[in-house]
Amino acid sequence: IMFYRLLSIARRRRTSPGWQNWSLARSNTSTAEAHSITLPAQAQVVICGGGIMGTSVAYHLSKMGWTDIVLLEQGRLAAGSTRFCAGILSTARQLTIEQKMADYSNRLYHQLEQETGIQTGYIRTGSIFLAQTQDRLISLKRINSSLNVTGIPSEIISPKKVAELYPLLNVHDLVGAMHVPEDAVVSSADVALALASAASQNGEQAMIPIHIWKKCPHWWAYELGLSNEKPVSIPLHACEHFYLLTRPLETPLQSNTPTIVDADGRIYIRNWQGGILSGGFEKNPKPIFTEGKNQLEIQNLQEDWDHFEPLLSSLLRRMPELETLEIMKLVNCPETFTPDMRCIMGESPVVQGYFVLAGMNSAGLSFGGGAGKYLAEWMVHGYPSENVWDLDLKRFGALQSSRTFLRHRVMEVMPLIYDLKVPRWDFQTGRQLRTSPLYDRLDAQGARWMEKHGFERPKYFVPPDKGKKSNFC
Repeated sequence: IMFYRLLSIARRRRTSPGWQNWSLARSNTSTAEAHSITLPAQAQVVICGGGIMGTSVAYHLSKMGWTDIVLLEQGRLAAGSTRFCAGILSTARQLTIEQKMADYSNRLYHQLEQETGIQTGYIRTGSIFLAQTQDRLISLKRINSSLNVTGIPSEIISPKKVAELYPLLNVHDLVGAMHVPEDAVVSSADVALALASAASQNGEQAMIPIHIWKKCPHWWAYELGLSNEKPVSIPLHACEHFYLLTRPLETPLQSNTPTIVDADGRIYIRNWQGGILSGGFEKNPKPIFTEGKNQLEIQNLQEDWDHFEPLLSSLLRRMPELETLEIMKLVNCPETFTPDMRCIMGESPVVQGYFVLAGMNSAGLSFGGGAGKYLAEWMVHGYPSENVWDLDLKRFGALQSSRTFLRHRVMEVMPLIYDLKVPRWDFQTGRQLRTSPLYDRLDAQGARWMEKHGFERPKYFVPPDKGKKSNFC
């Protein structure tokens, strides 16, 4: 049995059904009260982090018959990135495994309210992905085909059909769109509470391990990994993420109004209490917590309207009627990103029984149910029911865990969430970190380079007199 130094813990009883044995860490609990807590000497599994990921793993482990489970949370349950989540559940993803995780999450959240009696705010709204260019439309057609093969209903629609589904949208510059009718919105914090409640009813209690699943409110994963006797490298970094909330429209939006993703405009839009919730992924992201993180619970960070202005302008171009609408708040919350835009899951290669699920790249709600299921299967059976190799923690090495590397890489990654994905494209940051003795010779002969696990490899050659270098094939 291996034990790990964890954050200070305090116990808070919940009065609602299913919480009688739930242990929570509270940021406002006194030191003396925290020290008075008696934790079990050992447990079958300890889960670090009480957000959507931690509660999903606990829920699925309990469904598989594990009852000796402890959940650690340094603040209130679902008080980290889960609390600030925009609540959009989208199944349109590039990778097949991500589509499967999101589809499972959708089905899980749909029945969770009936299973637990806790309202989760689940509303099937559907999503509309807009295309302003033919290149974007081709990309959406590829995703549409992949969704249909996976069994997720979707279709390519015309701008006229977009206007019928969402009359407030300006569609004059669109060439088409993709409609995914079974996408939904939920209250992410309530989903986490429902998952935790269901796990508690199945016998879950409080904490310390034989198997350790480790995931903290995203940004803590990096620090906790390095705090072990054998450091576990978990490469992720936080950036500020902005979205605004408005007052209800004069004619309030219906609760089932579709979610809009305008990737060419770099924004998303969803109904929020009759008004609008809108954010996006700007081209100039702001990394934070570069020197570490010391807040117990995340509060709304400082507003930055100058930084958000390009996204606001894009929103007003897409929905001109919002110009006179009152904005209630600009939310600024941390979100973590990984070096390759894929989440991190799996067992550590250096510490047996240490499992990681973190770095959701702003898709934690969509992936939460499926990712929790696959990781729970991994822990119980030794392998998940789907091929998750593209997400395995082992794809990274110590090279990708440098704070300097991560800070620069996430500044490139975050804009790519909505950029068109060109085949055989390589990242531009964190390059030339590992080169062979022949690198200079090959480069002089016109080598075009690709990066594999930090190593520079020649991809193809262009004679030196054929013009400017490019990292595109």
